[in-house]
Amino acid sequence: MIIASTMIVIILSYIFSRQIKEYSGSLYLIFGCFSFIVVLHRILIFNGYSVEYTPILDTIVKSIDSGALGGAIFIVVMYMGVFNMNNNFEKRLRRLRGELSIIGTIFTLPHNIHYLFEYIFNSQAILNMKTSTKIICLIMFIAGLIAIIIMIPLFITSFIKVKRRIPGKTWKYIQNFAYIFYAAVFVQVAMVYIGKPSSLARNLSILFYMVIFISYTYKKFILNSSKKLIRQGV
Repeated sequence: MIIASTMIVIILSYIFSRQIKEYSGSLYLIFGCFSFIVVLHRILIFNGYSVEYTPILDTIVKSIDSGALGGAIFIVVMYMGVFNMNNNFEKRLRRLRGELSIIGTIFTLPHNIHYLFEYIFNSQAILNMKTSTKIICLIMFIAGLIAIIIMIPLFITSFIKVKRRIPGKTWKYIQNFAYIFYAAVFVQVAMVYIGKPSSLARNLSILFYMVIFISYTYKKFILNSSKKLIRQGV
């Protein structure tokens, strides 16, 4: 689901870049309603109710609840930070980085709320699991908690009105925590898939995430550092 979600996010962001920029406030409200529905859906499920949707709406709800849609948006946002801005495609997506960060958070919160409370409610059952499973769950929980704590200030400071009210150095300092956020998300996702039985879909998802995060790390920290050293004549 994550691979398909990423492709869809890229295509829609490129095609509707002007509309996303122009009607961002309305989109935040609409997407916020979708996320609220997903949270309500999960509350009903926890209380033993059976909820059914049309196939399209069911797919949207599952993509939000599983974190696939929010994760896909953050993958695109993450890669926007290493764009060379050499072509129209990169420029068109880069200008949406703030808006997509906000939308990504809106779609990620229901997933975080779901699994945070699931860990809390099932804590006793987790303690009774075998040691390796407990370790995976603990790492997953800690990484997810770190990601949530960092995501909130990043979300708030992504709004233009907030950004204009704080000093530039402070804003950049806060935004630098995005790297820790990306790392925490990667650890959390890795633990999720490591804990699943081996299958083609599971192995492809692990490979996809590894390629995404390793290539991003290489381009952001290794390749860019080398270019800076070359420009400085080192």
